[in-house]
Amino acid sequence: MSKITGAQLYTIRDFVKTPEEIDQSLRKIKEIGYTTIQASGLGPIPPEELAAIARSHGLQIVLTHMPYERFVDDLDGIIRDHHTLGCGLAGIGGLPVEYRNAEGYVAFAAKFNRIAKELAQNGLKFSYHNHHFEFEKHNGKLGIETLLENTDPDSFLFTLDTYWVQAGGADPSSWIRKMKGRIEAIHLKDMAIVDEKTIMAEVLEGNLEWPDIFKACEEADVKWYLVERDGGPTDAFESLSISYRNLKKAGFQ
Repeated sequence: MSKITGAQLYTIRDFVKTPEEIDQSLRKIKEIGYTTIQASGLGPIPPEELAAIARSHGLQIVLTHMPYERFVDDLDGIIRDHHTLGCGLAGIGGLPVEYRNAEGYVAFAAKFNRIAKELAQNGLKFSYHNHHFEFEKHNGKLGIETLLENTDPDSFLFTLDTYWVQAGGADPSSWIRKMKGRIEAIHLKDMAIVDEKTIMAEVLEGNLEWPDIFKACEEADVKWYLVERDGGPTDAFESLSISYRNLKKAGFQ
């Protein structure tokens, strides 16, 4: 699985607050072995400068996370920035709290379906990142089902997060297969049990069924594989290194 080469920069958000830190951190990401990145959790930096830094380290930006407000109030700016970055996927990190109810999911789907179509008219695609709350039922239907059923499969995609699907009581492999053709990027994050509590873990350090997850990814035509860990006791760069080494050793790299 040669496409497992990406790092979600949110993992190292404490080390990318300035352009200088971004430059130093991307050098480290490349040295680990990654060749693609998701731009998320970064401090202020002009898109032109970010694009130049990424190119200087041989890294391709394949996905972003943009604030809800920018999608609503500055979509033209998002389009310009993504063209500058050479990035085809404009993502959102999560559903605003006010939408987390039966009517809210329908309203969000309608609003962002229109936004996704406008992005598509400009050569981009929208990608929604899930957590666990989308797997709560509202009037007998999962929130994520409402999003899936009420949006255009050609322009409204999903960045499925393996940990958060499992945390929602669902099976990552099953949902990857359900979303065939609608997942260009996926977040690889493991789940482990420590002191009787679930925690986020480096890939292949926890209990997720990775062989079937990767098989499902191949069946669903996933394009970008992005390693992430939101937090934990391990140094963020070492966390990315452990996941990379584990994937390579297991033959997934």
